[in-house]
Amino acid sequence: MDKGLTPYLLTLAPVVMFIAFMTGPDEVRGQDYLDWLKDQSLTMMAGGTIVVTIGAVMMFGGWFVLTQDMMAKSNKSQQDLLMLSRVALIFPMVLLLLATGIDMENWWVIDEGVDDYYTVEEEEAIVLNNHNVSSYIWGTMPITWAIGLILIGVVALMDNKKDNHSAQWVFAGPVVTGLGLIGAYWFEPLWLFFMVAILISLPIGIMMLMGKLDYLYSEE
Repeated sequence: MDKGLTPYLLTLAPVVMFIAFMTGPDEVRGQDYLDWLKDQSLTMMAGGTIVVTIGAVMMFGGWFVLTQDMMAKSNKSQQDLLMLSRVALIFPMVLLLLATGIDMENWWVIDEGVDDYYTVEEEEAIVLNNHNVSSYIWGTMPITWAIGLILIGVVALMDNKKDNHSAQWVFAGPVVTGLGLIGAYWFEPLWLFFMVAILISLPIGIMMLMGKLDYLYSEE
């Protein structure tokens, strides 16, 4: 049974994303961030940007293609919820890629300079301002990411095949993770639910590869 790329994206995306995070800076500010940029080569910065971009496209794209797979056997209400989940998942992907792009551009300003219009001090001020902006644009990201995961999980659990396919309960994972992302505004730590949100596609992808979720495609 042809499952397409869906299980591979869901399984491999978390691995690629964690590799990508290893190439980025720790939580640094001010002069420490400038020093980190100055220590990076073009190969390291470009490579890290490419890995993060590929990982983000794989991670969120995996959920997108999963919703496409689920569409065929869903009723109109479920299809509408799946479409809304896609809308919600676009925003965190854009924010993640925006922050990554800003780091790349900051390196370019520090390493290459901005024509002859700015002094070194002015260029460093521009970089620090850009970094501060990218560090504080995440306010609604957990909510939109959470909504996307919750909607996908709810649609999967709405199916009446749970008694015949106990493996379907794996979709409770995205629901719980989404609720955790929202609840983390009040109950720390938020970073823990970010990690879980990245990893939560892994068991679904593995179960698809094992054939446990073939009912998503079959006519039984």
